[in-house]
Amino acid sequence: MHFVLNSRIFRTISFQLTALFCLIIAACLLALLFTTYVTTSAALRNQLQTEVRTQLNTFADEAKSDGIETIVQDINERTTANARDAGFYFLSNPAGQKLAGNIIKVTAIDGWMESGVSDQPDTALDTATDDDHQIWGQGVHLADGSYLFVGQDAFRLLTAQESIINSFLWSAAVAFLLAGLAGYLMSKGFLKRIDDINTTSLAIIDGQLKQRIPVRGTSDEIDRLSTNLNRLFDSNQALLESLKQVSANIAHDLRTPLSRLRQGLEEAKANAKNKLAYAEAIDGAIVEADQLLTTFAALLRISQIESGTRKSGFKNVDLNELLTRVADVYSAVAEDQGKKLTFAALSDSHFFGDGELLLQMFANLTENAIRHTPEGTDISLSVEETGLSQCVVVADSGPGIPEDQHDKVFEHFFRLEASRTTSGNGLGLALVAAIAKLHGIVVKLEDNKPGLRVLLNFPQPSDGHPK
Repeated sequence: MHFVLNSRIFRTISFQLTALFCLIIAACLLALLFTTYVTTSAALRNQLQTEVRTQLNTFADEAKSDGIETIVQDINERTTANARDAGFYFLSNPAGQKLAGNIIKVTAIDGWMESGVSDQPDTALDTATDDDHQIWGQGVHLADGSYLFVGQDAFRLLTAQESIINSFLWSAAVAFLLAGLAGYLMSKGFLKRIDDINTTSLAIIDGQLKQRIPVRGTSDEIDRLSTNLNRLFDSNQALLESLKQVSANIAHDLRTPLSRLRQGLEEAKANAKNKLAYAEAIDGAIVEADQLLTTFAALLRISQIESGTRKSGFKNVDLNELLTRVADVYSAVAEDQGKKLTFAALSDSHFFGDGELLLQMFANLTENAIRHTPEGTDISLSVEETGLSQCVVVADSGPGIPEDQHDKVFEHFFRLEASRTTSGNGLGLALVAAIAKLHGIVVKLEDNKPGLRVLLNFPQPSDGHPK
């Protein structure tokens, strides 16, 4: 199991990114090594060449002024102590015979030369065995045909180059080790958090709807993803619970009309004696069936609205015109029941939405206010400005709704106890909630003291959606 875990870690994105960063670091280190190596080598080489050329020019000037014997004496004095700091010299006559120096033999070539040399003096320049010490120098033929070579030990330059390479190798090894370790630990933590997400997701798939992904509070990408997924799980749980509740409500609310329908038909079958009795039973069954069809039509309409497919029909609509139509239709209905309906318009009130659905929303709220209030109730429709947005208010002076019931009235089939004696299927406000959500409208219920005040807060108009 441990091996499988390690294998998974090496395949994670974080480890792959770490490996990529290691390659980038390696490329940067190589560039730095090359630059340091070249500049340091050039500086030390120039220093060595300057020292050699200075001595060579000094000897050449002495040969011109004082003769070759002066150079022989000078070289002998410098090499008497056999110290490496004295340098390396070789002087021969025009016939190639050695006159002075601590090198046995040098090929008489003018110009700069590099080769190996041992720690012992009098060793041939061409047959050195110690790679750490090399004689780098320059040879020149003097005016009388003599040949002079002056050299220096390149040990400092060579060791500096070697040190640069070794320091790079050690630095690269440590950097790669630390980067690999960091990548492993990061990938291990990353994999643990991904496993938490997968484990929670599988638990929810298996029916454990209350499981949630642990959030560390670091506000990093995984935390934000976990938070959003938890919100998604919360929403799914709420939808499933709502679906269960809706199913239970459907079974409860439709059982009564279906029972009445069956009972009426059975009673007609058992007791009807003439054509008129059968006709009355059939009419009653049709009424019950129509109520059932109305309920299912409302459910289908809510489902269609919640799916968001109606957004394709959005256009610029006049809220004043829609509310005027509602007021014109329901004013007479309210008056027949001894109630008063008024409408206060705003000078300019436009919104980008589905006019048919908005009209349905206003009509449902107005019809609810008329249906569930006693005689003598005042009902008002109005449009108010709230900053850059607008608010449609449906208010009445009736008995109102208890505050603890404000959220429940928008659930499918929910009806207050006082409303169960009136007609309806408990889907009117659920349809209002669906239409409001589709348009981004915030619905709020308030106490009108007395009565109920429904506020429909419309969102601010956005670009391309005129007010």
